[in-house]
Amino acid sequence: MKNLAFLVSVVFVLLSCNSGSKESSSGSDNSKETASTSSDLKAYDCLEKYVDDYSGLLTTEDMVSVYPFEVDEAKVKLRAGGFGHHKYSWPSDRPEIEYEASGIEIALEDMNMMGVSSLSFSRGKYGMKSIRSTFDMGYKKLSEAELKMIDDNLDKQNDDVKDTGKQMMKVREKRNWEFVEGIGNSAWYKWDEKWGGTLAVLAGRAKFDIELKISDNPEENRRVAEKLAKKVLDKCH
Repeated sequence: MKNLAFLVSVVFVLLSCNSGSKESSSGSDNSKETASTSSDLKAYDCLEKYVDDYSGLLTTEDMVSVYPFEVDEAKVKLRAGGFGHHKYSWPSDRPEIEYEASGIEIALEDMNMMGVSSLSFSRGKYGMKSIRSTFDMGYKKLSEAELKMIDDNLDKQNDDVKDTGKQMMKVREKRNWEFVEGIGNSAWYKWDEKWGGTLAVLAGRAKFDIELKISDNPEENRRVAEKLAKKVLDKCH
């Protein structure tokens, strides 16, 4: 719990430095931003009941209806809470994945995988525009000015927060997220050749991830991930 609180403090430092500033180069600049209303924030509050039941957030039937697979031959992982998930994995016809860990080369079966994870909710008296701006900061391409603001803000922190924050920023710079139109209030997708695709979705106060790998084709995975996300969002309509 102490480590989790520390990580949360680092994330807050990274994201809060830009609150109130204008959004810079990102896909979200091209989307239509509407004024914040109470209904915007509450539109997806019904998802909160699924924090303790991820199997209802994205059901087995939801997944099979979007991308059919043999449920009886798949492994399921189910966990509640902010770091919870409901995911299925099953064998693919792809070659094994090779990677290095602590100087040791390891080969793992490249499994197909599909599911939802990491449902959480923004708290506090923030409007939709502020919540979205903070969410987008975690995924969009940062400008030089924003990077400098984050770096300057980290330099003011204690050594633990500063060192961890700068390491997190190095990892972030290697990730390439693409803005996705028409999913919730904001959504971003990234593809990794080894581990598959992740679609991060903001819907009102709610945030969740769709995780997916059904082929080596990033666009095919993205299309299926979008359909799965809409299955989650439809729970509130």
